[in-house]
Order: sequence, then structure tokens, then C-alpha cells
Amino acid sequence: MKRFEQYMEHFSDVEGWFQAPAIAIWDSFLSYQQEQKISGNLLEIGVWKGKSAALAALHCGAEDACVFVDVLPLDEVKARISPVVPGATCHYLQEQSQLLARHPFVAQGTRGFRWIHVDGEHSGQSVMNDLEIADHLLSDRGMVVFDDFFSPAYPQVTQAVFQFLGTRPGRLALVLCGFNKGYFCRPKATREYLQFVRASLYANMAERGCDQVTIWKTTEPGDMNAFGVTDRYSGFSYRGPDWDQNTINI
Repeated sequence: MKRFEQYMEHFSDVEGWFQAPAIAIWDSFLSYQQEQKISGNLLEIGVWKGKSAALAALHCGAEDACVFVDVLPLDEVKARISPVVPGATCHYLQEQSQLLARHPFVAQGTRGFRWIHVDGEHSGQSVMNDLEIADHLLSDRGMVVFDDFFSPAYPQVTQAVFQFLGTRPGRLALVLCGFNKGYFCRPKATREYLQFVRASLYANMAERGCDQVTIWKTTEPGDMNAFGVTDRYSGFSYRGPDWDQNTINI
């Protein structure tokens, strides 16, 4: 909770579209990774003013590094984050994501990143490009987060993600979606993250002041083994299938 409290004190008023429930979800997942000694670097493609980058920096361990990428200059973001998180190793890279392959951190970072947030250009082509980068960099127990997943304003984002999953089976698996984000991991890590969502995510979010949510698991694992999270529905903290609303199967 210390990092969450630091974030809310220093960065909650930064301009951006990082919703409060999404902040609680991120902090919960990132805290879980550190508790379970899931190490690795952190990457964000599309930084804007640094509202979500700041939370990644707060969770950057002594052996980790953060890489923040945007087409716009990041001096303002660096000036905002550095005084609050002076011990974090953060690299600020002004670059188009389709050109990242020429940078050493991509060539040398194979399976070396535990947290990747993709919020860059929202065209289908760019999303596919950023997925390729994320797939190359994501570690065995890491998580990649896609912005505007299932957003009606950007249907091409969701289409590109599912096209990628369909043409590259076994590379990534959806674990959770909600509040404008989709959370993916390697298939071998799916059960670990699903168990965390089932056992602890609601309590974690409530502890961070976001108790007015419902976490959904509305079908059998063989049909779709992923959770969704929404605003509070009919008093449910967890809501199962229509035919058995109090049962959660993973």
C-alpha cells in the first residue's frame, strides 16, 4: 500500500485517462509480482504526461529498469517522476514504437520484461506492431496491458489484439479486462494470475478505496477463461454465470 499512497499523493492529479479502478488494479498486480519475486523490467509505449508511467516507476525494483517511450519529448515526465522516485532506473526515449527494434533494449531484452503497458498510436497496424514487441519482451510470468481494449471509441484496438491471438495461438492469454484495459500473460502463468484475481483482487481494490466494483466470471473455463471487472452490480463483489451466479470456476 505504501506505493499506492505515494502515487495518490504525488501523481493522482496528473493529466490523463488512468481511471481510479485501473490504478487500483495495476497497483494490485504490481504488488503481487513483487510479493511473488517476479522480477524484470517495465515498459510503457505511449506516456503522455506520465500518469501511468509514474506508478510503474514506483514499482521499479533495485534490479529493474523502466523504459518509457513516446513520440513527444518526455522532459516534463522525467521532471515529474525523478524527484519522487530518485532510486528508480528510468530511461526516457522519444521514438516511434515501430522503430523500437533498432534500440538495444529490444534486441537485448528478450523475455526480460515483467510489465508492459501499450498505449501508443491506436491504429490497428500500430497495435499489431506493439503486440509483436510485447510478445518479444514479455517474461514467462510477466503481464502486458493494452489500453482501450473493448473501448467503443477504438474498436480497431480490440480487433487487432484478437487477430494477433488468433494467428499466434499459445503466445498470450487474456486474464482480465475492464476500465479500458486488457490484461494478458503467457499461458503458463494464466492460472497463477486467475487465482490471484479470484482470491485477492477485490479485497486489494477495496483496500485502495475502489470497493464499488464487481468482478465477473460468467462462463466455464473451456468457453472463456478470463475475468471482467465493472462498476458495482447488484451487490456482487464476484459474479458467476447467469445460471449459477455465486460460483466462480477457473
